[in-house]
Amino acid sequence: MEGSTLARRHLLTREMLAGHYDPSLDEREIARHFTLTRDDLELIASRRGDATRLGFAMLLLYLRWPGRVLEAGEAPPMPILAFVARQLEVSPASWGDYARRDETRRTHLVDLSRRFGHLVFSRADFHALVAFAMPIAQTVTQPSRLAGIVIDEMRRRRLLLPPVTVVEAIVRRARQQAGDLIHDVLAGDLGDPERAALDALLSRRDDKSATWLSWLRNPPLSPAPRNVLRLIERLDHVRALGLAASRAATIPQTAFDRIADEAARITSQHLAELPDRRRLAILAAAGIRLEESLTDAVLTMMDKLLGTMMRRAENRTKDKAIGTIRSLQAQLRLLTGSCRALLDARARGVDSLAAIGSIDWERLGTAVVDSNC
Repeated sequence: MEGSTLARRHLLTREMLAGHYDPSLDEREIARHFTLTRDDLELIASRRGDATRLGFAMLLLYLRWPGRVLEAGEAPPMPILAFVARQLEVSPASWGDYARRDETRRTHLVDLSRRFGHLVFSRADFHALVAFAMPIAQTVTQPSRLAGIVIDEMRRRRLLLPPVTVVEAIVRRARQQAGDLIHDVLAGDLGDPERAALDALLSRRDDKSATWLSWLRNPPLSPAPRNVLRLIERLDHVRALGLAASRAATIPQTAFDRIADEAARITSQHLAELPDRRRLAILAAAGIRLEESLTDAVLTMMDKLLGTMMRRAENRTKDKAIGTIRSLQAQLRLLTGSCRALLDARARGVDSLAAIGSIDWERLGTAVVDSNC
């Protein structure tokens, strides 16, 4: 029941695509898309009556832009109608007379489509546009943006725009096929042992409450020798899954990043409830991303620990150097003081060194020995 509810949920609405189905009322845009050429004017002039000429012109212009049929009972916005009427030198009010003649409108549409090569959307076009949009859907995930790309491609192929429900069906099918392709690339060729190893990530670690996946997702990040060992333990566990990083290289990077980000957010319980193909693909993406992040974490932690050890060594060397400098400064002060005392004694005419009492002879001897001079 839940699946059918999700299937009925609209990806797109007429309001979301109004900018593609309804012409802009900006003056420059009106002039760009609704200016009649000389050939247009000659073709329109072959029609009799103001109402017929104005109606024929509006059908022609709407087929070009926005690239769809002007439906029965649909009136063009007055700024556009007035702009076209001025070029034809007719009254905009004559549109009312043309709008009442639906048979004439249909005849004109057939004539214009045949003349300018506009094609009615078909089942073959549906499949062709799904094939066109599927590779784009791997990287463009916003439905309205993908729909805009599909509509631009329809105009390039001169396909008349179908109802929004058809565009939505194209977008939905392309997104589904793109997702299936990504899931197949990531996990489609895994053998039973690899699939079992991935599903085992959702089981609990022995009697602990956390699953293996949760344990891998939450590694210790504070720099400490014991945490390096814990990171390596997790890295070994991921590498034992045997997932080659080349799997991710075969799909667009944005597509892999999207599914890997989903793997980082989704709970183990929710993941276990997903269909096999999607669940295994998400687990494979999680394994590949975890191996990358855990490897980076180990290298980063080792760098931090080595940096800490180097700073400690530098500090110890610095402290030792400071102590040596202070010792040398003390010895130098002692030697300087002793020399000054000798010079003073000589100046006073004292010849006996014993008579010079200001010299600490024991410290002086030690300083001379320590200087290795």
